[in-house]
Parts: sequence; C-alpha cells; structure tokens
Amino acid sequence: MLQNDALISVIVPIYNVEQFLRPCVDSILNQTYSNLQIVLVDDGSTDSCPTICDEYASQDDRIFVIHKSNGGLSEARNVGIDIARGSYITFIDSDDVIAVDMIEYLYALLRISNADISVCQRADIDEAGVDIAVHKKMLKEDYILSNNKACMRDFMLRNFIDVSAWAKLYRLDLFCNIRYPKGRYHEDVFTTYKLIALSNIIAVGHQSKYYYRQRLGSITKQQFSPKHFDGVYGHLEMANFIGKYYPDLLPQAYSMLIYAANQCAYKMGCAGCVDSEYINRLLPIYRSYLVYFLRDPRAHLFSKMFALGSWCNLRMMIRLVKLLKFKVG
Repeated sequence: MLQNDALISVIVPIYNVEQFLRPCVDSILNQTYSNLQIVLVDDGSTDSCPTICDEYASQDDRIFVIHKSNGGLSEARNVGIDIARGSYITFIDSDDVIAVDMIEYLYALLRISNADISVCQRADIDEAGVDIAVHKKMLKEDYILSNNKACMRDFMLRNFIDVSAWAKLYRLDLFCNIRYPKGRYHEDVFTTYKLIALSNIIAVGHQSKYYYRQRLGSITKQQFSPKHFDGVYGHLEMANFIGKYYPDLLPQAYSMLIYAANQCAYKMGCAGCVDSEYINRLLPIYRSYLVYFLRDPRAHLFSKMFALGSWCNLRMMIRLVKLLKFKVG
C-alpha cells in the first residue's frame, strides 16, 4: 500500500443527496490509500446534507467542508479545484461510491507509468446500491497510451476513456487554466477533451472501481430542458477544437455530435416537446453532419436509423418517441 506517498485531493460536489451521501463519504474514508484531502462542497443543499458534511468533518481532519449558495455542479467542482492542495486530484459525485482501493489503484497506475491521467472503469448500481448487469465491452488488461495523439484518439473513439470527470486521477497542474463551465449541463463534454489535449501519457486500468448510481433524480435522468442542448453545443465546441488540432479525428467528432443530437431529440420526444425553436436548433446539425454518423462503424444501427429519420422529419421522430416509448442508444 502507498499510505504515505503524494497527497491526493478528492473533490465531492454535493446537492440534496442526503439518502446517498453517507455511503459516498464512507467509501472515501475507507480507502486503502489514506493520504487524502477530502473536499466536500455543499452547493446550497436544502436537506440534511450540510449537517452530514459537518458531522464528518468533526470526525476526520482530512475532511474540509465548504458551504456555498447553489451554483451548480461545475461551480462546485471549480471551488474544490481552487482549494486543492494535492499533487493529484480526483472527482466523485456524491450519489456514487468507489471501491475501497480505487484511489490506490489509480495512483499506482499513474505513478508506474509517469502518466498525466489514470483511468479506471465503472460499474453501474441502482438506487439501493445493487449491481446492474450492463452489457458492454470489457477491457482485459491495463494499457498505457504514450503520446498525445494516441491519448486523444482513444478518447475520441471512447475505447475505455469516457468523457466523465470521475473515475480518473489527474495531475493537479492540468487544471491551471481549465475550469468547468458554470451553469452548463454536460459540463464534462466542455472540459475533458481539453485535459486530454494536455496529456502525453494516460494509463488505462481494466478494473471497475467506480460505482455509478443510476437514479431517477439525477441530472441525466431529468425531463427535457433547453439546457439539454448543452450536450450538443459542447460536442460542437469539441469538434471545432478537434478540427484545428487533430483534423484526422474530425469524422469521429462529427459522429459524436450527431449522437448528442439524438440524445437531445430523444429527451424532447419523452417530454412531447415539438417546439419549432428547438427543432430548428437540431436540424442544421443533422443536415450538416449526418453522413459521419452513418459511416461510423461504432454507431448502432438503430441509432443510425433514428438519425436518418430525424434528418428527414425531426418533428415526426420526436412524436414517434412519445408514442412508441422506444429508447435511442
């Protein structure tokens, strides 16, 4: 075990998750790697979360609590980054939990390879904390990406490095000029690619150490809001960046943009929203970039059919989602 090595800052943004907060914090306190600065950022919670945070801080001097007015997930993460004292930093959402050795695992990966970022895989749990069997491609062994272009290529292909802020350990200095965008949904989409672009070595672990809780009240499960367009705008911003610095990866960036448009259209369908203003925001995306999605061998056939249908008649596809209740992957 690496008990007395580098200080690692753990940032936990918290907002109205009293049912899940204790399991989250306990999973951090029980880590086999103990040299931690644990920053609990209470983002204006109106339930018992502030009291729970203070209770934990009184019991463990590694815990630092910040109480602030509600400003959203990005602002809460940024506040944590600003006071982080570790050489490395990781993020944990307050309704999730981590394996007892996740931080030790990520740090060992990072230290052995002298990486800028290390990554582990995620497993899904339900609201009760029970594992959910999700069929997905499994990684059989750890591997190292040893140049910047390889790092960005694996990220863009979503091999085993996803866009989420969590399940990763970063060198803190990567955040010198990077912060999460305030007030945005899908804030990771606007941010993670910038961190990848600063990385020359990424260590990818094959083990699932981060337990992501699927729950109805989370941001990603909420009904349609105009803020869900942030996922599309974030991918458009990413595509512009990729076109400038990694032009060979631009087809994948455009394919991801259509995937984001599909997700937005699906949420509109679930809510029965056929507002012309919102439809007119998505149509240019489909009409400009659909061909890249259709050519992407990684895109599912049904998703391609949905995208093609949206290109032909987006209003009809939105109504079909509402009528038939099908899922767009």
